Amino acid sequence: MTRADWFTLVRFLHILGAVVALGFSLSYGLWLARAEVAGGGARPFALRTISWIDRRLTTPAYVVQLVTGLVLVFLIDTSLLRQAWLEISIGLYALVVALAMSVYAPAHRRQTALAERLAEGEPVESEYAEVSAKARRFGLLVTGLTLLILVLMVFRPALWS
Repeated sequence: MTRADWFTLVRFLHILGAVVALGFSLSYGLWLARAEVAGGGARPFALRTISWIDRRLTTPAYVVQLVTGLVLVFLIDTSLLRQAWLEISIGLYALVVALAMSVYAPAHRRQTALAERLAEGEPVESEYAEVSAKARRFGLLVTGLTLLILVLMVFRPALWS
């Protein structure tokens, strides 16, 4: 394979990773909204399904993003690493990973546990609502930051450099 062939393959994988990662991430709110309307056992089912998708598809796709993005930089020109749009994107990616691991994932696990208790009839509505709101806020923040990375990747604004 030529260097151009490698570039095309890696770029395809990078775009595919973005579609998978963002596509599923954007669907999580829809799953949860539908589950809240249905109530009962739908909440824990939706939350467990989101976790299942996240472990098997979304998180691996975000890892593919990092790996293929770095490979693309080395296939094109490492001087890209000095471009503001890419520097900011890499910093935002690190922030997204840190927030997802330290805040969102624990809140999601707690929300799932409370949803299961709620479905069993335990009186944990207020605690569930509080944890659910926290998970929603951080989920929106992480998704918003991810969309900002996408904007930077597509438009590559000349910020400084």
